[in-house]
Amino acid sequence: MIDPKCVSRWLDLARGLLEQPTAACKEECPQAFIRSFTKARKALRLSQDAAGNLLVKYPARGSSKKPPLVLVAHLDHPGFWIDSVSGDSVQLSFKGGVGAGYAQAGQRVEFFETGNSKPAGTGELTEVREEEKRLAGAVARITSGTAPAGGFAMWAFPGFSVENDFIVARCCDDLLGAAAALCVLDEISRRKPKGVAVWGLFTRAEEVGFLGALEAIRLKTIPKKSCVLSLECSKAAGIAPQGEGAIVRVGDRASIFDPNLTEALRQAAETVSKEQPAFKYQRRLMDGGSCEATAFCAYGYRSSGVAVPLGNYHNQSLDGERKGIGAETVKLDDFLNEAHLLLELAQRPELLEKKAGTRKPDWLLERARAAKKELCPQAAEIGARKKWVD
Repeated sequence: MIDPKCVSRWLDLARGLLEQPTAACKEECPQAFIRSFTKARKALRLSQDAAGNLLVKYPARGSSKKPPLVLVAHLDHPGFWIDSVSGDSVQLSFKGGVGAGYAQAGQRVEFFETGNSKPAGTGELTEVREEEKRLAGAVARITSGTAPAGGFAMWAFPGFSVENDFIVARCCDDLLGAAAALCVLDEISRRKPKGVAVWGLFTRAEEVGFLGALEAIRLKTIPKKSCVLSLECSKAAGIAPQGEGAIVRVGDRASIFDPNLTEALRQAAETVSKEQPAFKYQRRLMDGGSCEATAFCAYGYRSSGVAVPLGNYHNQSLDGERKGIGAETVKLDDFLNEAHLLLELAQRPELLEKKAGTRKPDWLLERARAAKKELCPQAAEIGARKKWVD
């Protein structure tokens, strides 16, 4: 069982971050939360690259000879940009992936001024514009307050609640992934382990093409020796149901991740499983979409991923065949298991030491020994004379 004090702290961090409104290129509110989080912990240090990505490092001073474990999560979520306002009519463009037919006239939204976590006003959609089977934009009518030009709009759901053992929020993807990274950094900053380097990279504009991650790669925000883990909320599916634990992600729709880093995750998960019988994890290929791990892998980083199964992915709700917009959901235990798994890996840098292609899992080595014994019992004698048997 996870320490109740940890659970309380982790939920406070999740609540604090998920209550921050956000959209692609409008990430100022979650960025402010992370700045405040880091400032309150002397063991951590924060920096920002030229693209606006935030990097939080443990330890705050000095450097480790070991490759840093970099937990990557993006701070944006599919949402509307406010293009123009005329009277009580608001022209909106949508940034992110939502399929056709989900957004409908009458759906409520909240308007935000960039950098202000309090809604400036509320509205409801009167028209919906779709292109290539995706939501592209809308017209909304202001029902209260104002719609700040240059601001953004999100679906009108509460920022965070826990209902029937589910986290329910207007935005889990990917602020909950960022919250998991903060949970690990918080625990590490409290425990202050030696010989450990754990960083959090919080990227921008993932929902419109991994823009922040690609700039972090170009700007060399993290060193090439880093072990990079993409933390995501991935669409729950039959092979990856909610409630069965965090997902050790083998790959996504575009690529297969670094097998040795994925194996390090599995080993850490198995360790936690032996110590905590209630702990659950899944090892899955999540091919419903692509994530930042693919970008890092493509540029030569060792990268893999961890995800939690997400209900109402991108706020797309399906009741039978009826499409709609709903709050996103994550099983509470899945989130807690994710944080627990990441914390275990963060404290075991020896799992990250070997270079790609050199680590062989224990179960495979055991089978190799069995193969030698059963199929070639005279292997030592033969090897002394010649390599191959004709």
